[in-house]
Amino acid sequence: MARYRGGEYAAVWDEMQALGPAIRKPANRKAAGAVVKETIQRARKNALALLEALPAIGYRIAATPEPAEPDYPLVLRIEGALEYVHRHGGPKGRANPFGHPALAWVEDEEIDLPGRYLGGKPGRANYRPPTARTAGALEAAESKRGAPLALAVRAWFETVGSVDLAGSHPLVNRDGGVAALRVFLDQAAEIPGADAGAEFVAALRHAFEWAGLPGWAGQPHAPERELAWLRGKLLPL
Repeated sequence: MARYRGGEYAAVWDEMQALGPAIRKPANRKAAGAVVKETIQRARKNALALLEALPAIGYRIAATPEPAEPDYPLVLRIEGALEYVHRHGGPKGRANPFGHPALAWVEDEEIDLPGRYLGGKPGRANYRPPTARTAGALEAAESKRGAPLALAVRAWFETVGSVDLAGSHPLVNRDGGVAALRVFLDQAAEIPGADAGAEFVAALRHAFEWAGLPGWAGQPHAPERELAWLRGKLLPL
């Protein structure tokens, strides 16, 4: 842990990966677990920082697509609650209506709000923290792949959840064509890597080095000023 916190991030993870399946043995698990926990906690802070910082520069985070056939009962519930908040929620409620108790059911029922209600800000489609269902989903993923998930992969979903930074911005991601960090619980079984999960951590590290937009790697004319500002809010992995 001292070496990791001292800046030997990749080297420590390479050594952990070199242990192979032995990383799970009691003699190694405690020390390795501390590094995994520290790494993924940093990754969580980075993901949340980007979910806040990207909209601050005008980045429009992609939302759940509008359905071909509107869910009229849902629309009526939302519109009715929004009207109530507009009338009775005061300045704070009008500024952030979905933070008002009248709309708490949206989070409780895990509703994916259509993009028109989000105005380019993150919604459940972009960030889903762990829930009581996470453990079951991870067990199902391990059953599907026929092997344990890498320690780092499991820790990500137990600590962070699902994250999707896809979106658009005139400079940072014109027309949404630049690949962004996207990690989904329902795809956990397909995430490459085993044992410690250094491959997964390396992919996260690479994504955060590009401020959550790894598609800029190797591309000319990257928006360095904007990427540097975003990167300045992140922790090294």
